[in-house]
Amino acid sequence: MPRVRAPVLVGLGVSLTTMATSTFATLSLGALAPYVRAAFRFSTFEVGLLPALVFAGALVASVPAGHLTDRLGAGPALVVSQLGIAAGIGLAALTSSRGWFLTGVWIAGLGYGAVNPATNVLSTSLVPRNRRALFLSVKQTGVPLGGLIAGATLPRLADSLGWRAALAVAVGVLLFTSLVGLWVARREALGWFEQLALPRSDASPTPAPGVLVPGGISTAMFGFVMSGVQYSLAGYLTVYLVDEHGFSKPTAGLALSVAFGAACLGRVIWGWLSDRCFASHASTLVFASAGSLTALVAFTTGVSGPSLWLVIMVIGICSIGWNGVYMALIIDRATAGRLGQATGRGLLFIYGGVVFLPPLLGVLNDATGSWSTMWAAATGAVLLAGGALALSPRRLVGAGSSEATRTEPKVGFPA
Repeated sequence: MPRVRAPVLVGLGVSLTTMATSTFATLSLGALAPYVRAAFRFSTFEVGLLPALVFAGALVASVPAGHLTDRLGAGPALVVSQLGIAAGIGLAALTSSRGWFLTGVWIAGLGYGAVNPATNVLSTSLVPRNRRALFLSVKQTGVPLGGLIAGATLPRLADSLGWRAALAVAVGVLLFTSLVGLWVARREALGWFEQLALPRSDASPTPAPGVLVPGGISTAMFGFVMSGVQYSLAGYLTVYLVDEHGFSKPTAGLALSVAFGAACLGRVIWGWLSDRCFASHASTLVFASAGSLTALVAFTTGVSGPSLWLVIMVIGICSIGWNGVYMALIIDRATAGRLGQATGRGLLFIYGGVVFLPPLLGVLNDATGSWSTMWAAATGAVLLAGGALALSPRRLVGAGSSEATRTEPKVGFPA
């Protein structure tokens, strides 16, 4: 029934595209890290500060953005997010001052904080609770997809036109997706999504299946650590490969693209497995963290040669590919009409991890002069977070009949 499915598919497509463009812009800083480091003479700590500043801004914006999304709709929130990121990246591209460059990165983070609440609502508000992991994982493939494109294109563009021109390309892309947000806002104002997605049924509603959720502390710890490690890898990988393995800057950018390409595949696989094979999304995340541990141990021991490329793929699948399932986990407790707020609150811990862990790992690298020591510290953190989530007791959260009636017919799933 295409008419019934259209709002869900359009919402998912717009969300995926917006995640990709937002990440293309913010992770351009990771892809261009060797160029930016040379231009501003940044230390390793300051390179790690770049993703931290993005997510410091996102940390401030995430909860207000969740409320904004629930009150005004996903479309207006998408417009705000894209224009905010564009303003910050534009400032960073134009300035010659270290201070203003870092300020621009932080402003971009404010815009980025509005992306996930809006896209979570747009992509899953019409989806049953027990099918959200796959939808959110597909939506979240926009993150590695944006990183893949940034890593594959921006270093080469920087070689030919300069890193400022590469950032200008990211700004242009964001301006385009802000227009997409305006289109969504107009559709929401006309009731297009709800009118097509709320067919009446004479059948009695059947309660949607429940899901098992772990404790809040272990969930928060996992998000904090894994997001910090994820963005440490995104921010440091190109520099690590240039410094430690003698990669050229474009080849290091290609390696970052390989990691993000693997993450696109990993996110879909983890989401599909989580919906179909596990009673709790937390169990899926434990398996993903085990794969991340394996790859980080390989980095710590100094793997090189062809095996290094295999490890980079595992990093993508497991260290970057877990995020969609985690998004499903943090909104499992959300009630109807409050998906944006639940997302905003849950993202506090994800963004907090990105704010603190990459700079701390950078300081450790600067102090010891050892990449292996830095990766060993990241390994220990992932072991702690994955173990805590694995051992956390689960409780059942069910969906009421009203939720089943609202959501299940919209996407064509059987009641």
